[in-house]
Amino acid sequence: MTDFSQIENSIIEVKKRDGRVLNFQKDKISNAVYKALVACGRPERSLADKLADRVIEKLVNQGYSISGPPSVEDVQDMVESTLIDEGLGEIAKAYILYRHERRKLREEKMKVLDSKSLDSVAKKFDLNCLRVLASRYLMRNNKGTIIESPGEMFERVAVLVGIGDLLKDSSIFAVEGGNTQNIEEASRYLDKLDDFDYKFKIGKYLLNKWHFRSLIIHYMDLANRGQMKVGMKEFLTMLAARKFDQYAERISEYYDLMVSQDFLPNSPTMMNAGGRLGQLSACFVLAMPDDMEKIMKSSSDAALIFKSGGGVGINYSDLREEGDMVASTSGVASGPVSFMNIINTVTEVVKQGGKRRGANMGIIESWHPDIEKFVTAKTKPGVLENFNVSVGVWEDFWDALVNSKDGKYTLRSPRDNSPVREINAHQLIDLIALSAWKSAEPGLIFFDLINKYNVFAKARGGPLRATNPCGEQSLYPYESCNLGSINLANYVKRKADGQYEFDWQRYEETIRKTTRFLDNIIDVNNYPITEIDKASKDSRRIGLGVMGVADLLFKLRIPYNSQEGYEFQEKLAEALTYYSMEESVALAKTRGAFPLCAKTEFPEGKIPVAGYYEKPKNGRSYDWDALISKIQKHGIRNVLTTTVAPTGTLSMIGDCSNGMEPMFALAFEKRDAENICYSNGHTLG
Repeated sequence: MTDFSQIENSIIEVKKRDGRVLNFQKDKISNAVYKALVACGRPERSLADKLADRVIEKLVNQGYSISGPPSVEDVQDMVESTLIDEGLGEIAKAYILYRHERRKLREEKMKVLDSKSLDSVAKKFDLNCLRVLASRYLMRNNKGTIIESPGEMFERVAVLVGIGDLLKDSSIFAVEGGNTQNIEEASRYLDKLDDFDYKFKIGKYLLNKWHFRSLIIHYMDLANRGQMKVGMKEFLTMLAARKFDQYAERISEYYDLMVSQDFLPNSPTMMNAGGRLGQLSACFVLAMPDDMEKIMKSSSDAALIFKSGGGVGINYSDLREEGDMVASTSGVASGPVSFMNIINTVTEVVKQGGKRRGANMGIIESWHPDIEKFVTAKTKPGVLENFNVSVGVWEDFWDALVNSKDGKYTLRSPRDNSPVREINAHQLIDLIALSAWKSAEPGLIFFDLINKYNVFAKARGGPLRATNPCGEQSLYPYESCNLGSINLANYVKRKADGQYEFDWQRYEETIRKTTRFLDNIIDVNNYPITEIDKASKDSRRIGLGVMGVADLLFKLRIPYNSQEGYEFQEKLAEALTYYSMEESVALAKTRGAFPLCAKTEFPEGKIPVAGYYEKPKNGRSYDWDALISKIQKHGIRNVLTTTVAPTGTLSMIGDCSNGMEPMFALAFEKRDAENICYSNGHTLG
């Protein structure tokens, strides 16, 4: 009787198409044969395993265990001959077809990536995912040729994020501060980055010169805060002596999160991490004061943000209305819409990060005298094409709309708050609805609700009045936000009956890891403007969100539009917020709370979480009061931790449904700015 376990162990390696020699895996043969059996209506796993044993026996008999490892092609040829020898001609035909389709897919992938071979990530990722990566994310040389593989892209991101952990090592970092180091000495290394290109390693991971730049800048920032215990030379000596190699595990952890498509950071991070630009944030907000010099400063800042790969939100409500007197020139104001056109033109001529055009959110509040002109501006083709626009509303508008008998609503001068004229609130909301029907613009931003849960108003001297271009992230002027999304469709496990259930434990673990990931991004970011650097680090705002919710509900067989669906999604959101905030408190203990924490309402026991105030204690899934006590005792690392973004492009890389949205179709096509077509198909199974 043949001892197949002994035969199998005699083939221990296989030669891949790219020349690498890796461990031999019988399961890969068995899985390929099983797919051929399934295609022929014979889903017999035991037969697939038996045939895989026959293939290995033939390989041994032909001397591969002695002469050297077989190639992938050798193995596949042997599968074909084995199926034919066993009288399974129909199965052999299905396998040959499968092999042909796999070859065709490999060739398409290599063409998309402009490469002669595929790394492990490229082999795993769907063709659509690779098209997106090749179009926007993979590094190119000055001739426009792709110069990195998908795996190398994720590695350069993971290495940069890991630097944020390394510099908080207790041997060199003191959260309480009080240390003095020579900052100028450290800054000199920025003048000789080329000398340190791929000179340092963290475990197996090499640092390129842009990683090294982030390392130096982050060191200098911590040294300025008195938190570095060692000088720059001593730190680099320790790095060269491999004293921090344990952080290779963290880098691998971040890498695995991304290549498994379990989590992806926002687009600028994947585009720019470990690259020359180094700008990692997706969301920015700028001020637009009623002052020509400051207006031009904001326009210039917007151009720098677009160049670095970000988008901008601006509230134009502080600009005086069209026709108002300008005392300094004895002229009249042209109104906020005219100044939006300036930013629109800047956007048009500056392409984001060399890879995509910039985006804007333009906001005017409902009380502004130019509100009707603003509301109807985009109903005409070709106007403000680089803007999303939204009307900002407060309690006074809702009061006039709902409680006032005549609907009278007063428009006021942004210059001195004096009444300008009255309009009918019902007519304004009808005009907003009509314009939205014609052009999908404007949206509504409920500033009353946003600021109801804003714990930051006292520290920043006023309410939140602007959002990023997509509207999901409220920010103060010069703040930025770093977003990332967990692919919930991947967080399921099979039950004994073959059905799926949600893996709550793995979800919690990922929330904690990715909260730290995004907190690190704040520190290793190369901000385009000094004011953004300061404001971002003062609040340390991050936006951890989710995608793939619709796909998850498909797997769990829960209707999206059902009570069960609502309750399940509510629990998902509560877990995301609770665990990210709890992890942020843990980070505050070892790294320090965000600098303005003591000036916020956190010490008073308030939190920026709606559900905490609306739901009774017995309706909550977690002990929020205990978390609030921890925040009061230790502070919190990030003023806000969660944001659910649209994930239009990220979900294509993650091969899942957008954000928290239901699927609008089971099969569809999408074209990007370069007119590259991506097709998606979903089955209910």
